[in-house]
Amino acid sequence: MLIPEPYRRLEKEKGRALTEIGVAGVAFTREGILEALGCLKGSQVAVLGGDVLEVVNGKPQYTTDSWYANREPEEDLNAYLERTITEAEQYVRRFPDPDDGTILYSLTVSELGL
Repeated sequence: MLIPEPYRRLEKEKGRALTEIGVAGVAFTREGILEALGCLKGSQVAVLGGDVLEVVNGKPQYTTDSWYANREPEEDLNAYLERTITEAEQYVRRFPDPDDGTILYSLTVSELGL
């Protein structure tokens, strides 16, 4: 498994399971997602994209906001891996977030291997 163990631990410690809305995976607050992205830096994991959720009446629901990062033609794999994390960080930092825990972010990742 190429996903770093610190990321897996963070999913358990700070991630919010999305099973309550019928989705496998977790979502994080802004603080948590930035920490999660930090755990992926230098790994062989690409962040293919992500989704934004809003907690309404205690339950997360998807908004229409999302991002993705396709590999450019002839882009070096290592450059792509690094760019996907950078673009995810930039998206999260720019997204209007009231810092009250009502906005969550989920990632779509891929273990590419080198």
